[in-house]
Amino acid sequence: MEIDIRLADIAYPKSEAMIIPGNTVGLMNRGLALRILKDSLGTVRKEAKKAAKETELQVGECFKTVPGRLKRRGLKNMYHAVIKRFPNDMTTIKVVSDCLEYTLKQVIKDGNKSVSISGLGIEDGDLEKIIVARIFVLTCQKYSDKIDIKIIDSDKRFVSELEKLLEG
Repeated sequence: MEIDIRLADIAYPKSEAMIIPGNTVGLMNRGLALRILKDSLGTVRKEAKKAAKETELQVGECFKTVPGRLKRRGLKNMYHAVIKRFPNDMTTIKVVSDCLEYTLKQVIKDGNKSVSISGLGIEDGDLEKIIVARIFVLTCQKYSDKIDIKIIDSDKRFVSELEKLLEG
């Protein structure tokens, strides 16, 4: 098993599972979640809203939906890492760290052999990319013996920081 870092679009994950940022109400109306929604079509949004309504989601947890049209790209499960209560809220380093750990454990528990993750909390300037990159590398290294991990993001600075940390 390994950690692979790529500067690319996470909508082409080539993995069984994908972790994207989420919120407690299941709205996918901003940033990466909205881009994923456009590629996966409406079934994901319906499931996300349903999961949020049926479960008392807490920040730091995750929920799972079908991948919609992304299934044709090999994706089996989409995990929404709940890093915010509402879409316009801010998040914290602690929440991202705890949520990434929680979600990776769930992905592994569900029997997925590979996962793609995009930077959580770095869009809209919420969190410093260097710090999030450090959290990603440390957390992913703990689980890389159990699952293949691909960190895929379109942010050049974030990907560059990940590469430096993984090399060093």
